[in-house]
Amino acid sequence: MPLFSPRKSFTQPTSEVVFPVSKSRKKQSAKVFYNDRDELALTWIGQQYGICLDHLQFLLGELPGFGAQYDEWISEGAARAVVTRWKNAGWVQASCLRVKEPFWVWLTHRGLSKVGLPYGDLDLTLSDMVHLRHWYAINAIRLHVADGEENIKWISERQLVHGVVHRKGKRLLHRPDAEMHYTDGDIIAIEAELSSKKPFMLAEILMELLHGKEYLRLKAEYGWKSAREKSYESRSKYTQVWYFAPPPVRQLIYRVRAKFIKRGYLSEQDAERLVVHWYPLAQTDEEVEQEERENRQARLDPTLLADGDDSLIDDEDDSL
Repeated sequence: MPLFSPRKSFTQPTSEVVFPVSKSRKKQSAKVFYNDRDELALTWIGQQYGICLDHLQFLLGELPGFGAQYDEWISEGAARAVVTRWKNAGWVQASCLRVKEPFWVWLTHRGLSKVGLPYGDLDLTLSDMVHLRHWYAINAIRLHVADGEENIKWISERQLVHGVVHRKGKRLLHRPDAEMHYTDGDIIAIEAELSSKKPFMLAEILMELLHGKEYLRLKAEYGWKSAREKSYESRSKYTQVWYFAPPPVRQLIYRVRAKFIKRGYLSEQDAERLVVHWYPLAQTDEEVEQEERENRQARLDPTLLADGDDSLIDDEDDSL
């Protein structure tokens, strides 16, 4: 089984990537076949910036080819063969970006054009490790919560930022890492928070995600202190906001949420829209139950309302 599964995060290295080199790629690319699975996978990869080999095994497993041995994933060898074919066609690049970790795959300009994506090509070898870890997390989350669900349309960060115009002097509303659009009209914002932000910064992001454009307007007119009170009844377009985070970050989110309720910035009912998930993702049914229990307990934990750090979300110069 691949190293990653929707309930298993990457913890061990795979072998180094080696691809056969075509002596005449241009000549060979004309002979490379292109099927529905290629279109699905290449579009997915282009939307997500790139993909790691272990994730790719599950992505390709959603439409397994003839003679596939497994139901939900394909073998590492089969995935490598697909990537080799894509490379020979000039649709992708692939490289080991960290020693003893799975290689990454991303679309070239030709690959983006092949699936009709309007983005500029991106060289992942120039990306820093912070971005790679973040993209890895978002890919894991998409595979876990959205792929295979017919009633969900995933809108990636790359899709959200495309065409956005930054005007001097005008602040844009915080953009989540992704959105999930349901067929019934519900929209869920997805955030992968792998490291702690300053509490004030996190508080401002949560206010924008939960209260939306009205909070941003009020903040520009009255400042953040008044805007938090005046936007109490405002709601963003998001039905819920899902945060995926490791334990220290989850505790900070719980504390900020509790402070919002105590200070009158957020009703208890509205606070239910903020849902906190584990990352790395819960791996077993028992861990899923623990995740749900942690959320319930956090809503009732009186220590989160301790007066000692009541200014936690109101100090622009705060630190952890």
